[in-house]
Amino acid sequence: MRKRIVKKAVKSIGIAALACMVMAGDVTYATFAGSINPSGQIGSGTSADGVGSANEKTQRDGTGNDKAQDNKPDNEKLDNDKPDESKPDGDKPDDDKPDEGNTGEDKPDGDKPDDGNTDDDKPDEGNTGEDKPDNDKPDDGNAGEDKADDPKEDDPGKDEPDDDKKDEVKLKKPVIQAASRTNGKIKISWKKVDGAAEYVLFRSTKKDAGFQKIFQKKKATHYLDEKCPAGQVYYYRLTIYDKGRDKRADSKIKKGISLEKAKLSSVSNLAGSRKLAFRWGRVKGASSYQILRKGNAGEYEKIATVKGENQSFTDKKLTGGQFYKYRVRAMDKNGGWGNLSEASSQMAIDANRKMIALTYDDGPSLYTPIVLDALEKYGAHATFFVVGNRVNQFSASIRREAALGCEIGNHTYGHNTLGGMSASQIQSAISATNRVVKNQCGVDIHVMRPPGGSYNATVLSAAGMPTIMWSIDTLDWKTRNTASTIQCVNQNAYDGAVVLMHDLHKPTADAADTIVRNMKSAGYQMVTVSELAFYRGGMTAGRAYSQFRK
Repeated sequence: MRKRIVKKAVKSIGIAALACMVMAGDVTYATFAGSINPSGQIGSGTSADGVGSANEKTQRDGTGNDKAQDNKPDNEKLDNDKPDESKPDGDKPDDDKPDEGNTGEDKPDGDKPDDGNTDDDKPDEGNTGEDKPDNDKPDDGNAGEDKADDPKEDDPGKDEPDDDKKDEVKLKKPVIQAASRTNGKIKISWKKVDGAAEYVLFRSTKKDAGFQKIFQKKKATHYLDEKCPAGQVYYYRLTIYDKGRDKRADSKIKKGISLEKAKLSSVSNLAGSRKLAFRWGRVKGASSYQILRKGNAGEYEKIATVKGENQSFTDKKLTGGQFYKYRVRAMDKNGGWGNLSEASSQMAIDANRKMIALTYDDGPSLYTPIVLDALEKYGAHATFFVVGNRVNQFSASIRREAALGCEIGNHTYGHNTLGGMSASQIQSAISATNRVVKNQCGVDIHVMRPPGGSYNATVLSAAGMPTIMWSIDTLDWKTRNTASTIQCVNQNAYDGAVVLMHDLHKPTADAADTIVRNMKSAGYQMVTVSELAFYRGGMTAGRAYSQFRK
């Protein structure tokens, strides 16, 4: 402390004053103004007790009083009744120790007792004799010179605030998200909160009541709520506590739902050339739907996201004659997802390429799966005109036909000869087959072929749908020869043709693999009757068609 006082004194009043202060042996000194003349002698001034120093020369005036030498400034007066105004403000005497050489009245140092630490650490502003606070601004004339001598912790003017006056640290409210996961799960996630030592999660099926604790852990950032029934709405609230459980904060209540599995209802290639359009059912809680298509590597890849209430999508710029397989899943607004739908495939059709319709009558039968294997192997469609009373017996084949995108047509319920029947009898035979097919595979029938090709105006009118005949008759029912059936198709195929065969016979079923492979190699798209009609001018109920050419 004495070292700092000495340094301050040197700056403020000069070396001569310093000498007197050291001799006085105290840190609170009377005012002294002095200097050193060019010869090195101490100039005029006032001693610590207000009397001139021993080296000072005096002279007497006419009254016998001693008079200070003329080199003393005229405006400097010896007045023991007042403290010297030339003393810096920061060097006021200590309240507890009166100045031994100053008989004037000591002034208290404000409301704070002097603890021996003056303002030495503040830069001196031009040595004006007045110590001013630095206000955190460096002194231009003496920047930073005294800072190192007085560490901050010694500064009595910077007392630490009381603990009671410190601002309390509050826990921030956690923010949670509830996102659906597959198989009846909901993931609740949040970010770590500073100061939080414990996380407690509550759940309810009601928004405003009935919350129960389902999770409690330290340093957690998520929880997977399992065994949630699909479509069931839950409400979640997260409460956090500090280490001593003195403080807590609650999140806002968030709604979560495990999304149901999406269901594709249809995939159609009748949306236009090289396009596939499909639809699916609405899923409760879904804000969007992801469309996934199977790629060449066998993995499903997302190709689109449909937002809002839309439940349809059209895939464009596809390759005609090629099959594409799709799945769809519902998404919630927090990025959660439900289970993928069952896969559904469809063949894209290029209206500018050759097409042919392979048709099979009198099934389903024990041999129908052989035909279906060939169609699936090479990526082709066919139309199966089924007999109603055989559908339940071979229901697996009916469902597979529909799954492969083939068309199911009506061939009456008991292979009835319609030409000799009344309108009501015709309608009964046809409607019975429509119902049994619908029950087995869920599809509606749109075309009819009369057994033996027997029809008249009554049949056309009563059927309620287009009547489909053929342009290429393989006579497979007669020859029962695989090679003959293959040869007939190869030699007579043309763009827009309708080929007649029967999957009731094994030789015909055995010919399917070769026929389909040859047609594909020849550049044909093997399509259903309805697909061929759509891209070749269309068809209407009450009329008969045997081919569909450009």
